[in-house]
Amino acid sequence: MARVLIVEDSEEMSDLLSSYFSRLGFEVDEAKNGLDGLKAAQKLRPDLIVLDLMMPVASGDFTLGYIRSTESLKNIPVIITSAHPKARAIADKLHASCLEKPFSLPELAAMVESLGVRADRKTAPTPTQRK
Repeated sequence: MARVLIVEDSEEMSDLLSSYFSRLGFEVDEAKNGLDGLKAAQKLRPDLIVLDLMMPVASGDFTLGYIRSTESLKNIPVIITSAHPKARAIADKLHASCLEKPFSLPELAAMVESLGVRADRKTAPTPTQRK
């Protein structure tokens, strides 16, 4: 079973995403801030990371920069979910996908599918499969 790591400080959004990915058959882990997200990513090596930008302790752009500079994490697909006005530019710069809040669950599903991540998959897609 594939694993998704949700890094989101909003409990409501985290619960929604967790429930949604669980229904799709993913194993779900959650972190409430960027620092905890980095620790979880290093420990768990998820197949997908869903990352908010505006969080306490370590921002999403800092977290994503660290992920992209870490050999063991750099090829994990990341979807930024944020209402930040520069979210898309940050995602482009750091080779991530972006869904601007508010977004619909069908939009999220389409993005996950476009990244080649499926619940029945054990390994992350290769860099050529990412958008």
